[in-house]
Amino acid sequence: MGVCLESIRNQTYQSFDVTLVDDGSEDKSGTICDQFALRDKRFHVIHKKNEGLISARKTGIAAAKGDYIAFVDADDWIDPDFLESSVCRMEQEAADIVMAGCIREKDTCQETVQNRIAAGIYSGLGLMQEIYPRMLHYEGFYEFGILPYIWNKIYKKKILYSCYRDIDTSIYDGEDVAVVYPYLLKAHKIVIIEDAKYHYRIHGKSMTANRKTDYYENTARLYLYLVSEFRKTANFECMMPQLDQYMRMMVWQGKPDGFIESTKVIFPFKEVPCGASVILYGAGYAGRIFHHQLVQSGYCTIAAWVDKAFQREELRQMGVVGMEVLHTAAYDFVVLAVIDMDIAAEITDQLLSYGVSREKIIFYAQ
Repeated sequence: MGVCLESIRNQTYQSFDVTLVDDGSEDKSGTICDQFALRDKRFHVIHKKNEGLISARKTGIAAAKGDYIAFVDADDWIDPDFLESSVCRMEQEAADIVMAGCIREKDTCQETVQNRIAAGIYSGLGLMQEIYPRMLHYEGFYEFGILPYIWNKIYKKKILYSCYRDIDTSIYDGEDVAVVYPYLLKAHKIVIIEDAKYHYRIHGKSMTANRKTDYYENTARLYLYLVSEFRKTANFECMMPQLDQYMRMMVWQGKPDGFIESTKVIFPFKEVPCGASVILYGAGYAGRIFHHQLVQSGYCTIAAWVDKAFQREELRQMGVVGMEVLHTAAYDFVVLAVIDMDIAAEITDQLLSYGVSREKIIFYAQ
């Protein structure tokens, strides 16, 4: 938490107030917040009983003093110019929201993630043609057109509060989606930038790393809430097909291996624990599907993507590297993204010669 608070305190844009919501923490978080508030008068602490993330954010929004609101989760941190770059674009363009990319971090591994819809300024016809029809589902296995995270964006307080006012506070998975897309439907002008100044740190205790037993009940509540919100807008017809695709993905996350047809190329979810760090070997057909499935589901972290043809320009642009990374990267498993068993056997021999233990090599025959 200290890293998070210091990253906020050291922003180049200094005209801000911070509301720290201690949502019934049982560790030292509340004390750390209080101590930090004593050091910097811009930081204010609210202690409340634990009622879930949505309730905590509603409390923070109600207490916020400014016209704009940004979120930073306690495990994460932001670059020094995170606020400056967002606020400047917000004011320059008279926008209702500014959205950026982010950097996912696990241990020493980093991955930059961007919105699929191109950077630009959208209003009027641009919203109707470019944003709304593909912001919740872009294409393919599952890709968001607009990243669903609440924390890589800056909002107008008035619009944001209206999105939180009637939200179902019992939603705990997909809660960002329940806010971001209804907000976008209320916006008159949005700005997408290519900056990635928010660092999202993934660890085993993250809410998204563990599925609760009532996961499907949560998914149902989320669906019903989004239907009710989309129905209030003129874009109901274009949002429902996207919502259908999103809910398929949510159900898939509950039991990935049982949701997709067995004839498809599927990452070996049964063999790899959720939250593991993997090196993906192979950037061909299967490798690209595996990579896409992992990036969109967040099921586990990709420590590196390896292929023997990594020097090809196309693969280099995709972030594919050579086998030398096996000597330096921290990983739990090496997943062979190939379909042919003979090729898998050859790769296994290569990996063993590099010192990879056989127990860490996973090949899933489709």
